[in-house]
Amino acid sequence: MVGERLTDRLADFLARVSGAGEVHFVSAPGAAWLGYATDAIGRGGDLLALVAMEDREAVRAALRRAGKQGRQALNAGLLRADGAAVAATCRILDLAGGDRAELLFAAWAIGGTESAPSFPAAREFPVDGITGLPTRPWLLEVLERLTRREDAPGGGFALMHLDLDGFQKVNDALGHAAGDHLLAEAAARLVATLRATDMVIRSGSDEFALILPDAASLDAVAPVARKIHSAMQRPFILAGSHLHLSASIGIALYPEHAGDGRQLFRCADIALTAAKHAGRNRWSVYRSEGGEESSRRLVLEEQMYDAIQNGEFEMHYQPICRTGSREMEGFEALMRWHRPGHGAVSPAEFIPLAESNGLIDYLGNWSLRAGCHQVARWNATWNAHLRISVNLSPTQFHQGDIVAKVREALRESGLPARLLSLEITEGTLMRDPDATQAVLNELRGLGVSISVDDFGTGYSSLAYLKRFPLSCLKIDHSFVRDLEGDANGLVIVSAILGLARELGLQVVAEGVERESQLGMLADKGCDLAQGYLLGRPLAAAEVTERVERGEWRVAA
Repeated sequence: MVGERLTDRLADFLARVSGAGEVHFVSAPGAAWLGYATDAIGRGGDLLALVAMEDREAVRAALRRAGKQGRQALNAGLLRADGAAVAATCRILDLAGGDRAELLFAAWAIGGTESAPSFPAAREFPVDGITGLPTRPWLLEVLERLTRREDAPGGGFALMHLDLDGFQKVNDALGHAAGDHLLAEAAARLVATLRATDMVIRSGSDEFALILPDAASLDAVAPVARKIHSAMQRPFILAGSHLHLSASIGIALYPEHAGDGRQLFRCADIALTAAKHAGRNRWSVYRSEGGEESSRRLVLEEQMYDAIQNGEFEMHYQPICRTGSREMEGFEALMRWHRPGHGAVSPAEFIPLAESNGLIDYLGNWSLRAGCHQVARWNATWNAHLRISVNLSPTQFHQGDIVAKVREALRESGLPARLLSLEITEGTLMRDPDATQAVLNELRGLGVSISVDDFGTGYSSLAYLKRFPLSCLKIDHSFVRDLEGDANGLVIVSAILGLARELGLQVVAEGVERESQLGMLADKGCDLAQGYLLGRPLAAAEVTERVERGEWRVAA
């Protein structure tokens, strides 16, 4: 494999299609390979229209089988724009699984390479659904292969890590559909700017990794960085508006800066952080000093992928109790990560990382489903009506499919919707008020409750309490901590409780650690509380043991 081009790992033609062959996405290089303009093979088109007439039935049958069996392979003729047929080896993979087939159709020209590469399993190396590019796990695999002694290019190579400056503001202002369009256009510009032997990978939310063979010196890389900056500074046209973005780029060179793929990626990301701190819209080459903090972040981010596969993440459950009787009304589901040999990783560290690298959608959905299933089992065992509270990150909430995921979690678990409470922050509420209200209305339509977490610590605006269909306010632990010895703390808690009563909202006080705090909350009319005094977050098995030993009592 020494002489293999990097692009031989990808297909000449790459598309996402339904089980019936309806086109959802075609990569820009794939369209160009067949001689079409990027937008000529549009969303909703028919893949079979690109297949030679004599091979259409075989491809149609292979699409059906892939939806059931997970993968198919065959040879078929693909039609170029000029009508000529190209003989191709095709691979079809089911990306979604289950009843709703979402297929990846990849093709390599027969004779274009010695043979089509064996395509990695979709669950191991997924293709990004927005840009059609390979994703970060693929990047790490390729980097590892390229830095092995027997496979490394003779002259070394460069790795660039690129971040779109200002992307999040566009996403927040115009919505995720516009943000997705922007990402797809940015990816197309990168592919068009680079050589055919270079590789472009979507490595994070608004980040891309670029591998440049035979560019192992700063003199070779600098002109490429300037071309990329020029391409990204052209205005992006979205909904009739001209938007201007820039790009920050971190550069690491093999073998000068690192001798293995994962360390090389760390170096490129440290350089990217330096470019952003220097003012954005610039590129920076890795320097070894000052990289400890960025390096730790990258180590954790990198290990999150393995941690998911190794089952290192676990759901813990903290009881929510009545302030008077201390009987449990329900639980809050809290995710924990224990790294073998290193101990626990704080959610304050790994949640932001998951937000930035795209894993929050997977982890958040798993948390939702696991919480619903676990409490449904406890209710069946104990003949109870316990509630479960699940936190939704801003990214999860605004992704567009949260209502469907909640509906599916309730359906799978059998948990009544009234026993599920979704916790969101004030910042999430105010990020896009109109869109937020529409989503909240749909969720309340399912019958679930909506809680505002860490109330009073965010925007401190009371207008949304009337506007949004809320069910509960959670008093932040900082206010509970100030109950004793701080008259203002008591006034604030009293005000929140009075406001909630007037609006018909339930209140849960968080962070209760002392008997005196619990007593003051009960005296002020706060019905529910949680905190270490009432119970620490524990794994499901430990919760079960405490209940069955009578240490924790379930409300009747």
